[in-house]
Amino acid sequence: MSTAARLAAPVSKGDRIGIVTLSAPEPAAQSDVFARGVQALAGLGYEPVVGAHATGRSGYRAGTADELLDDFHQMIADPSIAAIMCAGAGRSSDRLLVGLDLPLIAMNPKLIVGVSDPSLLLTAITSPTGLVTLHGPSVMWDLADPDAPSETAEHFTAMLSGQSTAARVDTPLTWARPGSAEGPLIAGCLSSLRCLLGTPWEPRWNGVILAVEDAFKPTDLLDQTFTHFRDAGVLDKIAGLVVGESVGCEPTAGITVGDMIEDLSREYGWPLAQGLPYGHTPRKFTLPVGAMLRMDSSAEHPLTFVSPWVTAP
Repeated sequence: MSTAARLAAPVSKGDRIGIVTLSAPEPAAQSDVFARGVQALAGLGYEPVVGAHATGRSGYRAGTADELLDDFHQMIADPSIAAIMCAGAGRSSDRLLVGLDLPLIAMNPKLIVGVSDPSLLLTAITSPTGLVTLHGPSVMWDLADPDAPSETAEHFTAMLSGQSTAARVDTPLTWARPGSAEGPLIAGCLSSLRCLLGTPWEPRWNGVILAVEDAFKPTDLLDQTFTHFRDAGVLDKIAGLVVGESVGCEPTAGITVGDMIEDLSREYGWPLAQGLPYGHTPRKFTLPVGAMLRMDSSAEHPLTFVSPWVTAP
């Protein structure tokens, strides 16, 4: 993780937000849901701008890697676009890693918002450039949901604008191992972040607070994934671990995901908190990847961001 954070400008109501698809052709498959999400983004006060290939389809992806990267890079380079938001998710965002124009991204800092599969791109961008990105809602699976809790959009818009109150993650947590730690945040879907291990885009894990979650996978499969992190040395380097609420992750032989992670991390001394609503949960907090997070089991606000994630207004 870069030691020098690079911050984008805050996003205000009326600003233009680019929408890109980086993996699965979900907008093409469910155009009504996508349209509802775009309308909801406009309803929050922003001007949505849909990428040229965001609604396309090419097999199990929305387009070729070149096409999807071109959409993304055009949004980055366009000075009228204040932030970029992913339409949905998928399973192949890592196809874009080799073509990422990191110098372009660093020279044009703006908030990039993703969740699930695109969460690997957030870390792949933040680690080498220092640009703080946002692990937050998607257009389709959050904003488009008419039953989504109001807190999801409220915290998201507060993070976009840089409101100081958004730095406090006010939700109860279960502390499997109490304690305190402070470090830059890496947050994402566990299975997606695994794709970075052993690649040129793997982040520097030393001293980070790692937040992980996943969805629709049984415990034994996620055991394999988390064990890979342990055996790759990641757990030896981090300063603390926050486990998000799992969605659709069935226990295996009665063992939950939380049980498994606690068992695999017993030898480590860093604090371990569980139950953070983010990622695939309907009620979710937007987390600034790369910002300094303090976790403290004895504090009034156990999770608090102690560094800015956008420039001062």
